Amino acid sequence: MQLKSLGAVALASLALATSVQAAEPTPQAVTDMFLKSIVHIDAKSMEALNAYLRPARTFPGQGDFINVKEMLEVDRDYAKEMAATFLENVKLSDADKKALEPAAVQLFANVRDSQKRITCTMGQPQKVTEGVHAEMLAVNVPFKCLAPNPPEKVVAFLQRAGGAKWDLAQYRENVQTLAKGFEAAPLTQVWEAEFPLATEKKKKPLVWQNNFPRETIDVTPLQY
Repeated sequence: MQLKSLGAVALASLALATSVQAAEPTPQAVTDMFLKSIVHIDAKSMEALNAYLRPARTFPGQGDFINVKEMLEVDRDYAKEMAATFLENVKLSDADKKALEPAAVQLFANVRDSQKRITCTMGQPQKVTEGVHAEMLAVNVPFKCLAPNPPEKVVAFLQRAGGAKWDLAQYRENVQTLAKGFEAAPLTQVWEAEFPLATEKKKKPLVWQNNFPRETIDVTPLQY
């Protein structure tokens, strides 16, 4: 009797776990996957988002929504690539720019790391009817994020530097200060927006999609 009872409990637990796994992700959960994929460049979230969207990507030639390998490569090279662009806007000789490069690379490594510290919460989806095809469901998912709030952002720094006529030592000192500002920035910068999602009513399971997520998920103003 005891073994039979244990077996029944095990089967019931398995059935419950299966039903939980089979539950369709909510619009909030889908928005969270998009945010973590784009803001945090989180590999697991990108892979989960690809797996979730795959059933809806049926047109010939459509691959996964996100090229995970490419995204991770861009993330890896971000600091060096942005440092090169930054140095193009610095009024120093080529030799001095080369000497300033390590400090600039560290600056943008800190900028990227600060981006990955952003925290977000999702609100209740708001149904959208205006301009929506009869065969579609559409919602806007409000989200609120707290982002690092550095003492100075990159564009403001370059504008200040442009009129300062700094030498190499002064540039290095100020770039290092800017980098430390991003590293230690408190999460006090508020970012609020609504993330639009749509799905076809007749297709089951529902797959909530947004083909242009970066129109909403843009962290550039938070940093630059």
